[in-house]
Amino acid sequence: MKRNLLVLVFALMGFGAATQATSLDDAYHEMCEKLKYCALKDVAESDLSPEMRAMILQSMEGACVSIQQQFANVASAHPLYVPASACMESMAALSCEEIESRGDQSTPECARYEKMAATAP
Repeated sequence: MKRNLLVLVFALMGFGAATQATSLDDAYHEMCEKLKYCALKDVAESDLSPEMRAMILQSMEGACVSIQQQFANVASAHPLYVPASACMESMAALSCEEIESRGDQSTPECARYEKMAATAP
């Protein structure tokens, strides 16, 4: 159970989101809420102490902030805007079980975005 929670935290940190544009911002929030929901579901089903639950929730919030900062420079006119939005939407569309089973493996949309971001000027 703890392993699943850690996978969710790292998955959330590995995928990014928010920008100045509404569509990507919406996709970010949807993805972040989905990952937090999955983590909370996992926490609720586990036998963790209240302190451990609080630490996990705090980690999830921190991961969302980190993701938001990673994509803060992707304005709607930026070439990475569409791929970044597609990445967020693909993550939000996954079920909790799919998120857990992916580990640190990107969705095809996120892999495309990561490749483009790595080669962007």
